[in-house]
Amino acid sequence: KPVRNTAAADAAKNEGLADDVAKHESSEKCDGRAAAVFLTGLIAGTGCTICSKALFQVQAVGMTGKLEKFHPPLFQTWVMFLGMSFALPAHFFSEWRRRVKAQDNPEELKTLEEEAAKVGLKTYLMLGVPSCFDLIATLLMVLGLLHVNASIWMLLRGGGIVFVALMKHFVLNDTLKPFMWLGVFLIAAAVMVVGMSSKVGATAEGTTQDAKEAVMGVIITLLGTFVQSVQYTYEEKVMSGETAAPPWLLIGVEGVTGTLLSTFVLYPIFYWWPGNDHGSSENPFNTFTMLYNSPLCLWLSVGFCVLVFVLNSFSVLVTYMMSSVWHAILDNFRPVTIWLVQLTIYYGFSHGQFGESWNQGSYLQLGGTIILLVGTAVYNGSIQIPGIKSDPLIGTASRLSSPALSRSPLITQNRSSPPFDSSASSPYVSRVRMGGLPNNDPMVMGDSNLSVPLVRVREYHD
Repeated sequence: KPVRNTAAADAAKNEGLADDVAKHESSEKCDGRAAAVFLTGLIAGTGCTICSKALFQVQAVGMTGKLEKFHPPLFQTWVMFLGMSFALPAHFFSEWRRRVKAQDNPEELKTLEEEAAKVGLKTYLMLGVPSCFDLIATLLMVLGLLHVNASIWMLLRGGGIVFVALMKHFVLNDTLKPFMWLGVFLIAAAVMVVGMSSKVGATAEGTTQDAKEAVMGVIITLLGTFVQSVQYTYEEKVMSGETAAPPWLLIGVEGVTGTLLSTFVLYPIFYWWPGNDHGSSENPFNTFTMLYNSPLCLWLSVGFCVLVFVLNSFSVLVTYMMSSVWHAILDNFRPVTIWLVQLTIYYGFSHGQFGESWNQGSYLQLGGTIILLVGTAVYNGSIQIPGIKSDPLIGTASRLSSPALSRSPLITQNRSSPPFDSSASSPYVSRVRMGGLPNNDPMVMGDSNLSVPLVRVREYHD
C-alpha cells in the first residue's frame, strides 16, 4: 500500500515534481534548436498536405494506354503508413545510440534496460486497436481530400477539436466550462462556413456535379475527423495508463500495422469490389502502371512518404521541446501556410495545373478561417468574453486545450524521452503531475478532473 502523510513520501513527491518542472521549463525555451524544430515541423506539415493533393491533380498513362487522373486514395493511405513505419528503425537506432552513450554509466544503463523491458508483446498488441482507428480515419480523410481543396481540408480537420471536446465531456467526464462551450459552438459554426465555401467555389468554377462532389468531400473529411476523435478517446480511456513506450516506437508500430492491413486486407477488398478503376474500386496494377509511366507521380509519392516520416518525427519533438503556446501557433499556422502556398503554386508556378485558385468561395473560406481562429482562442481562454469567466488553458498546458485535443494522448501524455533529447518533457504530462493526482499518475484511464485549479509546484514545498 502507498505510504501517506510521511516526510519521506512528501520528499519523494516534491523531488519528482521538481524534476518534472525542470524538464518542462527546459522545453519552453525557444532557442535556435527549438526554432529549427518548429520551422521543420511547419514546412513538413505543409509540404505533406500539398504533395498529397498534388498527386490527385496529376495525370498519367494507365493500363489501357490512355491518359487518366491519378486518383487512388488507398495508395496514398498506404504510402502514409509506410512513411510512419520508418519511425520503427529510427527508434531502435535512437535506443542503440543512448546505450552507447551510457556505457560508462552503469546506473543509466540499468535504467534504459528497465525501460526497454516494459515494452513487450502486450504493448504491440494493444497498439493494434488505435492503428485500426487511424487507418479508417486516414483513408476517409484522404478520400475527402480528393474532392476538396487542400486549404479547406486542413480547416475541416481543425474542426475535429469539436468532436474530441465532446468526447472529453460526455465519455471521459472532463467537464467543459461555459467559455469552452462557446468556443466549441464558434468552431462548429466555422466548419459549416468553410464547408459551404467548398460548394460555392466548386459551383463557380465547375458544374453541379463538381459541387456535389465538394459536399461529399466535406462530409467524408468530417467523418474521418470523427473517427480520429474516437481513436484519441480510446487511447486516453483505455491505453494511456497501460502503454509505456517511446513515441517513435508508437508511431513505427502504428505505421507497420497500417501498412500490413492496407496491403493484405484493404487492397484485396478494393481490388475485388466493383468500381470505376478498371472494374475495381481501386486497381493496384493500374496505380503502379501510372507510377511507372509518370516520374512526377513517382517522385511526388516518394516525397510524400519522406515528409510523412519527417512530420511525425518533428511533431513529437515539437510536443516535447516547446510549450503549449507554440503548439497552438503551429496548429493555427498550418492552414494559413497551406492556403498561401497553394495560391502561389497556382498563380506563380504551375499555370493553374496545381494548387488552388481564388474564387467566389474563397471569401467565405476567409470568413470561416477567421471564425475558426477566434473560436479556438475563445475555447482556450485566450480571448475573454464579458460576463463569462475564462481559464487560460494554453498557459496552464491543460489537457483540454486545443493543442492537446488535436494530438494523440499516447504522445501528449507520454513520459518517455523523445528521440535524441532526454532533457525535454511533454508539457501536458508535467502540468497534470503538478495537479496532485492520486498516486502521482497522470495517465489514469480518462478520469482526470481538469476543472480543479492547477496547484503551483512551490505550494508543495510550503
